[in-house]
Amino acid sequence: MPKPPTKKRSSRKKKKIVKAPFIRPSEEELNNKIWAGIACFIIGYILVFVLKSIDFIGWLLVLFGFFQSTNAFLLKYNFAQPFLVPYLFTMIKTKKFIDFIHFIATKFAKALEVISLIGSILGFGLVAVDYWFARKMGGVKRIVVLIVSAIALGLFFYFTCSILFAVPALAPLFIPCLIGFVFLGFGGMSIVMLLGYGLISLGGLFVEKQMCPAVAPVLPGVPIPGFGIVIPLVGWISLFIILVIHELSHGVLMSYYKEKINSVGLILAGLVPIGAFVEQEDATFDKLEDKQALLVLSAGSASNLLLIPISIILLIAFSFVVSPLAQEVVNAQNQAYSGVMVQEINDSVSLCGVDYNSPAKGKLFEGDIIKQVNGVDVNSTQIIQKGVLSANPDVNFLVSRKEINSGEFRDISVTLTPVVFEDMNLKKIGVAFALIPTGIDIPIHLQISGFIISNINTILILLLIISFAAGTFNYLPSEPFDGGKMAKIMLEPYVKFMKFKNKKESEKFIGRIFIWLLLLSLALNSIPYLTMIF
Repeated sequence: MPKPPTKKRSSRKKKKIVKAPFIRPSEEELNNKIWAGIACFIIGYILVFVLKSIDFIGWLLVLFGFFQSTNAFLLKYNFAQPFLVPYLFTMIKTKKFIDFIHFIATKFAKALEVISLIGSILGFGLVAVDYWFARKMGGVKRIVVLIVSAIALGLFFYFTCSILFAVPALAPLFIPCLIGFVFLGFGGMSIVMLLGYGLISLGGLFVEKQMCPAVAPVLPGVPIPGFGIVIPLVGWISLFIILVIHELSHGVLMSYYKEKINSVGLILAGLVPIGAFVEQEDATFDKLEDKQALLVLSAGSASNLLLIPISIILLIAFSFVVSPLAQEVVNAQNQAYSGVMVQEINDSVSLCGVDYNSPAKGKLFEGDIIKQVNGVDVNSTQIIQKGVLSANPDVNFLVSRKEINSGEFRDISVTLTPVVFEDMNLKKIGVAFALIPTGIDIPIHLQISGFIISNINTILILLLIISFAAGTFNYLPSEPFDGGKMAKIMLEPYVKFMKFKNKKESEKFIGRIFIWLLLLSLALNSIPYLTMIF
């Protein structure tokens, strides 16, 4: 890999910003914020769980109330400091782990440089290849290297990212995102995807079609707006691991390049970690060579991307190691439960603000025992899910239903036509199913084992998924993402023909282009939320 220069210094400079000190609120004000947050939380809870209406606004009130009350509590007792928006976000800073970062830097910095370099190529495609290698070759060699790299990047995209476009709503964006990836890596793919889906959402207004949100807050334990999907709470463990590795990677290369680290810490929303940071001296960072700065900026996202194959390997290895114990758990569950029954019939099915009458209403009833789906014997809810998804267009149930008068069970055939949400490739019938207990208890040690195995599997799967999201979107070529600063450095040579006064002006121009593209894409992607509410 190209070795970062150590003598020639970049001309990039940054004005020193003097931050106004935080004026501690009075104890009365903090108490008021705590009680106001608790009131919002209670109102939101009633809307969501008691009245079961206005879910979107209700969840906003729940989150706002939780964040404000807990953050005000942390500020009141000096557990944290304010961050950006007082009472909503706080940060915990410490110097205790700085020595650990220096130690890691002495052992693994060289390997991290290689990882960061590869990550920058995946993050910025041909632009990164040209920056690191091809440009200095010039002439025919440069063209050949770029052509070969374009083919390699295209193949990488096809074999690793095609699965994203299996979702019908994203399928039209496959070719634009492929082109974006080849030229500007994951950063280009991300900005093209946001802009493309935003334009599709805008088009939906003219044909009165409700689109699902493409940009949504993903918090474990909280339903994703419009989808109703809840990520398990153990997802916070996956998120915490990703945040720590991301910032640790930045910190290791900062330390390796002799950049002064002031502190490390976590950013909290309430008690929930939503970010991590390594605080450095701006003056020392600005003295870094451009190539060193690029490697520092790329290190976090590159490490997140590296977590993807690591997660897959760990998932396979863990499944292999615990397979005998997992089989014991499955056998015990098969003895404890026999068959599947209808637990609840919903009045409607919905997705992204669109409601339809429940196909099962008046056809299936609570207590019905599901014996077959499409001719296949049922012994788990997964078989029913597969049957519904494979419906073409109907799904046929054979159920055992208890007669009210005689009390006897008799078999009845029921045919349902699922509601199809084509854009998301989903089918729903509006039924909640439950396993039927046999009365045989699962041994306590197997219950604990099953719980641990299930949660470790979930953590590893979410580690894989969230690592991909964090790694790709952090290469977005717009600030405040890491890719924003990287784009300024890598793209600056391509705007020299515009004859800006200096390099700083060139970088400002690049930054403005991408920040406006990001703001435009976010505005377009707000359309599904607006149409869901109004």
